Amino acid sequence: MQYLKPIVVPNAPDLDIVFVHGLNPKGADNHARQTWTDDGDVFWPQTLLPQELPTARILLFAYNSSIFSNASNANVASHARTLCDRLKNRRLSEHALHRPLVFVAHSLGGLLVKQALVEAKDNPLYKCLKASTYGLVFFATPHCGGEKAGVAEAAANVCSAFTGQPKNKLLDSLKANSLINGLSSDLFKHQLDHYDIFSFIERRKMPLKIVPWLPTRNMKYIVNASSAKLGCAKETYLDVDRNHSNICKFSGLDDHAYEGVGPNLKAMGNKARQHLVRCEHAEPDQYDLIEDMHNEWQNSTQRRIALTGIGGVGKSELSNSFIERLDSKRYVLWLRARNYRVLQQNLTDAARDLRNELLRFSTSNKSANGEENRSSASYFAPVPVTELVDILKQWLKAVPADGSRILVILDDLDGLESSYHEEYSMVFTGDALDLIYTSRDPTLSDPGMLWEASHFNVPPLPVDRAVEIIEHHANKSFSRRKQSNNAPAQNATSPGPNDQNAAPLEDIATRLGGLPAAITMGAQYMTDILGAKWDPQGYQKFLERWDHDDGRINILQTRRPTLTYRHSILASVEVSLQRLQRNLRNDKKSIALEKLSLLLLWLFSFMDLDKMTRHELSLFKNTLRALWPDLLDLVHSVPGFSNVATAHGRLTHTVSIDQCIAELIRVSLLTERADDGALLLNSVVKACVLLVPIRLSSDQRKAVEGLVNVIRNHQNGAESTRNLEPTVESVEVTSSRLERN
Repeated sequence: MQYLKPIVVPNAPDLDIVFVHGLNPKGADNHARQTWTDDGDVFWPQTLLPQELPTARILLFAYNSSIFSNASNANVASHARTLCDRLKNRRLSEHALHRPLVFVAHSLGGLLVKQALVEAKDNPLYKCLKASTYGLVFFATPHCGGEKAGVAEAAANVCSAFTGQPKNKLLDSLKANSLINGLSSDLFKHQLDHYDIFSFIERRKMPLKIVPWLPTRNMKYIVNASSAKLGCAKETYLDVDRNHSNICKFSGLDDHAYEGVGPNLKAMGNKARQHLVRCEHAEPDQYDLIEDMHNEWQNSTQRRIALTGIGGVGKSELSNSFIERLDSKRYVLWLRARNYRVLQQNLTDAARDLRNELLRFSTSNKSANGEENRSSASYFAPVPVTELVDILKQWLKAVPADGSRILVILDDLDGLESSYHEEYSMVFTGDALDLIYTSRDPTLSDPGMLWEASHFNVPPLPVDRAVEIIEHHANKSFSRRKQSNNAPAQNATSPGPNDQNAAPLEDIATRLGGLPAAITMGAQYMTDILGAKWDPQGYQKFLERWDHDDGRINILQTRRPTLTYRHSILASVEVSLQRLQRNLRNDKKSIALEKLSLLLLWLFSFMDLDKMTRHELSLFKNTLRALWPDLLDLVHSVPGFSNVATAHGRLTHTVSIDQCIAELIRVSLLTERADDGALLLNSVVKACVLLVPIRLSSDQRKAVEGLVNVIRNHQNGAESTRNLEPTVESVEVTSSRLERN
């Protein structure tokens, strides 16, 4: 019998836990359940675990793992593919492809799980499973010697213990058995650092019959301690005072053996929910992006990665996910670099945190140079923080004594004033120093800039992934309401995905631009501010608010400080606009460039452009060149965005449209698509920029709308010279009124 069956289905699950059994030496029909059931008929995945993780869906995977009776021709690799296929299809049908996953496996089942993750890495159909997997729990799994001979040894031990047949006789037949063929354990070694792992080790022996002519059986471990350990940095291994058969069977919450299992599974499940936050804030191929980053990292001698993209797209979250894949033998310094003051304060805090390490380093250096060292008394005396920072800068250039590497993450690097670039490019260059930096500016990784680095652009989420995140927030909100009402879970009905919800959810996702920060804050507004229910009527209420200026402002200004997002959507876009101004000098031509860049962005937004191909851009440029004098007349009187615009006089300097576009790209207010050069304008940026018209008088609004109509008509080639001139004249006349206002 082969199946993947849910055994616990809570309302609005936020975690999947899959139980996978091991070898079935007796050919029992119900081995998948019996593996986890004690003599008192306590099936703990169904009775105990939900008390630890009440919002986890728990599934049981069954496959034919018999060796002799009714044995299958399928091997472990084949069963692993079946597990991947059934799990993927089930989660796909429930719109839960990215729900966090934890696998719990006994004995040979652990090898099947590892094989499934190898398959998930290699097969594009199953990559979502590998990306979503947070934790692995192994009960007495024979990891070492995990190829055919080692597995056969462990399987022979199991069969001998349960059937009484001699191990040596079993071993020969098991080595030829199809079940244990096709394993790729070596390939799993490359994934060891991707997951949190618990390995439980049997500490009671079982009787084995070694040869047929001996009447007695020796007491031996089925899987010894060294074989049951993977030996990786993220593995925790614990002894369990049970034998191979009952190591994963528990009688209740007060079972002493369960006390070492249940709380650890609970902790892993809670961490896995945080993994969901990282998963949901990335586009579907983000894990491919992490994979590309990791490959680049492994193949580079000078490890530098630049992550760029619009504010709120998830660059910092991606950096965090990538760091989790790296080996643990390294120092990690996460420094915010949004300006010189913040970066300097972060360096100071890091120096204080590393005080002892830095003083040891300083002492070692002085000894090597024959200088007088600190006395033991002065070692514990206060050290001026400026001295510690100086030592930190020296330490960053050195190779730590234990051979570790130093990883520095500079978050929001484009915020650092350009006058400090040269200074810090020297500070963060060292023989053992690796570097990741995030930036809105895609040019910072170019040769001749701060550091030449491997550049990865982080795009917004596609609509279907954004919808999944909204549904996740809906389910969380629904669960909170039910808990506050003390409603029993079995009577609750989750606002899960259906055809009625699909269209408005897609509309919401589109308006929020696929930005994880925007989606999170939008969901916050809907739940806490709007007070709407997560149903079609609630979705429609959100859309109605968005389509009106006042409502859209409220949504864009929603702010609830969290560890992930500290600012409103509007504040994030304003940062880009402020940096546009700061990037330019304070001379007249730069002032003109800033103002015309803002006006160009506003025109794109007002014309509701999402993208502009190269051909369309060429037509647009020709139109603007024809109307450039009128643009110059208007630009000084159209209010800027927030506090970005300056109140300088009339603009008379010629600025090219290409220069404006380049400056907007530098702050990610526009994005240039790599494959075809098309310009992309995110809908959130567009929504923020369109706040400007509500600050205009009626005459001002008409002036700008007249200008946009001229551009549209001119670009479409539909106007004649005769009917173009009055429109331009109208714009000029209204522009004069703007001057007087």
